[in-house]
Amino acid sequence: MAATHPTSPGELVVWMVEDARENLRRGGRLSVVAVGIFRLRQFGARNSGALAAAVRFLSLPLGAFARLGLGCEVPGAVACGRRLVLAHGGRGVIVVDDAVLGDDVVLAPFSAVGAAYPAPGAPVLGDGVYLGAQAAVLGAVTIGDGAFLGARALVLQDLGPGAVALGVPAQVIEPPSAQQAG
Repeated sequence: MAATHPTSPGELVVWMVEDARENLRRGGRLSVVAVGIFRLRQFGARNSGALAAAVRFLSLPLGAFARLGLGCEVPGAVACGRRLVLAHGGRGVIVVDDAVLGDDVVLAPFSAVGAAYPAPGAPVLGDGVYLGAQAAVLGAVTIGDGAFLGARALVLQDLGPGAVALGVPAQVIEPPSAQQAG
């Protein structure tokens, strides 16, 4: 997992352009809006200085629109890599502040990445992870690169790279080994 947020205005623009391209391709125009709001809030929350403070202040009404209009609760404090996709405008998506999302993560509508109260800790999602509609990852678990969580999957344990999780509680289907695939 590489960078978790853009650190300069130039990098913010590059990340937002990448996000917009990916969301237009996979999520639609409303997804571009949702991810754009998140990136502005992330820049303001995870950086310091006058520009970050101004962005933090100016993005307050945008955050209110994302939360009230879209039901999308992805706080700016989230450590998130590049090319995040919030499918269908991120409707109903909830991510806890302490979560870590890798590059190329896709969050379908009403998916959740959260804490398993009262236990401490938040999920860490690797690169290329897909959460289907209404899928949830709860607690201090790690989801490996390229994992796929089907619709309504409830994951409470670590998943290896390329794993597939389906059902409630999730049944884990590990990826075939290189010998089986050959």
